[in-house]
Amino acid sequence: MKSIAFTFAALTLLIIVGPTMATAQTAGQSSNGIYQFYLDDKTAKNLDYNAKTQADGTTVGQMYLSDEALISNQDVDGTKEPGSGDRYNGFYIKADLDELVIDNKNQAVMSGTVRDSSIINLIGQRVLLTVEDNGDDPKTPDKLTWGLYQFVERRWTPSDAELKDDPGVGLRWWATDAERKDDVGIPQPKQDEQASTRSFPVSTYAFVNMYRGSGDIVVQP
Repeated sequence: MKSIAFTFAALTLLIIVGPTMATAQTAGQSSNGIYQFYLDDKTAKNLDYNAKTQADGTTVGQMYLSDEALISNQDVDGTKEPGSGDRYNGFYIKADLDELVIDNKNQAVMSGTVRDSSIINLIGQRVLLTVEDNGDDPKTPDKLTWGLYQFVERRWTPSDAELKDDPGVGLRWWATDAERKDDVGIPQPKQDEQASTRSFPVSTYAFVNMYRGSGDIVVQP
């Protein structure tokens, strides 16, 4: 399996899927921003995005992100897939945003699908963008982080290895915590999954450590 190794510290390229965020998309919520920032690699990164929840609960928006840092592919599984070892002098992505969740009044998580990119393998992947609006106080700048995620296909069927014909094969059920009445449960076996605003609790996001940034990020609950 080939993955792209970015020089910035963002979210891990793993998906933890489950009902971890109960906050629903609310009509009228929005977030937008134009921000240029630098991390430890001293190369410019630019973010321009907007997202707004409509009256019917759906979210529309766009996101543009570019990075001038050197990027290289990593053949993490040793499969020597075509393109393994490729290097890129920066990249950009353009994505359509389709979900927006606001938490703590100044934090927003958005998800979407990459529609265009200078790295063709990124097209079709899911993107998560998380921001924090800290107003106009120069001592507490706005914060952000992002991650790119592949679609996860579940290609196995649970069965009892000791039974030649397991009568439970194909059945579906909900796994819940019997000691918690408020546990909504997780459907089993898990279906094919894609990254969304419900993939991670807001508290698990680690914002990138930027040493310089300019622009403005706005979150309107």
